[in-house]
Amino acid sequence: MEKKPIKVKLIGKKGNSYQIQFPNLKIPVNVDETVYHKMLHSNEYEFGHVSKMQRHSHSA
Repeated sequence: MEKKPIKVKLIGKKGNSYQIQFPNLKIPVNVDETVYHKMLHSNEYEFGHVSKMQRHSHSA
């Protein structure tokens, strides 16, 4: 059986860490640049985009 990639989202970058949102986790995971680039080029992860509405929880 073929493994499906885990769908993750890049939330942003803080300092030298990248914030990645995993499904079923309420808070993003911080990874360093080396791990982030390994994840980007891995078949185990599929990166999606976060819309501005999802990034900002406050309303105008």
